[in-house]
Amino acid sequence: MMKKIAALVLRALTLTLTLTITAMPAAHAALLEGNVFQPNGENLIIQPPSGWRLAYMNGDPNGDYVVEFLPQNESHDSWREGYMSVQRGAASVSPGVHMSTQIVQRVLQGAQNGCAGHFTAMKQKDSMTNGAYTSISGGFCDRYGAAAPFGEGSLVAVIEGTRNLFLVQFGWRPSTPNELNGYPLRITPQRLQVLLDQINRAMLCGGADQLSCPR
Repeated sequence: MMKKIAALVLRALTLTLTLTITAMPAAHAALLEGNVFQPNGENLIIQPPSGWRLAYMNGDPNGDYVVEFLPQNESHDSWREGYMSVQRGAASVSPGVHMSTQIVQRVLQGAQNGCAGHFTAMKQKDSMTNGAYTSISGGFCDRYGAAAPFGEGSLVAVIEGTRNLFLVQFGWRPSTPNELNGYPLRITPQRLQVLLDQINRAMLCGGADQLSCPR
């Protein structure tokens, strides 16, 4: 749910951002191999959590793309343990103007407005990630419909490149009504830190004054 809101917000905030892939239809799963490619130009190096697999990839090697990861035993239409996506979108990034802050705020506001139950927001934090301006926040909705009957949480980060914005999202869904209900975001601090560490280790490559991307 939150990833759809995020893509819509990105498109609304900048005319040059054209992220159009917001979900992976089940029919696309069989076409995974044909859609895998090596992105060109400025890219974001970020690793999924250990043991997770590439579940979906689509887009333009020279432009916007989306890539999604899931745990080995999860499927896209019924995942519970976790979800990760990275989207690249071209943007006119001006020095001193940090679009990431506004985008993350709008994503969280959209998620809160779309929550059928109670939404618990995470405090937003802006910082530098290996030299790239980054805004991070997230939240948990305790009722998101049939796909997530016990709620869905999300960690959202927007990392600013020189010519692109990179939207990174992690998601989780409790398997029962009482799973981890002692935590406001229904995720342990330890596991949340693992996801934050993935973002904190992210690095831009392939752009102006950046290291070459690994091949």
